[in-house]
Amino acid sequence: MLTIKSVEHVMEAWLKLKRQVPMRGAAALEELTEVLEQVREALPDWRREVPEARGPYGRRVLFEAPWAELVLIHIPAGSATCIHDHGASIGCGVVLEGSLVNRLYRLDEFGYPLLRGERAIAEGGEYAAPIGQIHQLANPGHSRAVSLHLYAPRLSASKTYYLYEQVLDFVI
Repeated sequence: MLTIKSVEHVMEAWLKLKRQVPMRGAAALEELTEVLEQVREALPDWRREVPEARGPYGRRVLFEAPWAELVLIHIPAGSATCIHDHGASIGCGVVLEGSLVNRLYRLDEFGYPLLRGERAIAEGGEYAAPIGQIHQLANPGHSRAVSLHLYAPRLSASKTYYLYEQVLDFVI
């Protein structure tokens, strides 16, 4: 049976490859998605690792190094993440259980997020997050959603965005 230790082996092998052929842009996202698929296969017992939701969602770091971070996320029915970016990291995710909606945003002239589209992601579906993408993952369903996310490099300097209406609630 494969375990978290197997995940570490996959990640270490990826680091060796990355040192030989540094990837950028779309090629890097494609590579990251391929690595995520290998990691997914190395985690047959991921259900034991699902974090409890504290607040709108639960998050458990399964692997962390300066060059990558692997996270298991649990979004309960009717919940969503904050609107956010991933700082200087690229990322990808796969829905392991349930379904999610990836809401994409752009900033208006004052720096507030405006919805520009959304995409439903069924169980087994993947999504990619290039640098600069602002998004929110939502679970509009009636049961939990669990997804596995891989970021490179490790997440840092991520930013949370608030809708104009939410900022007014703080002021009033």
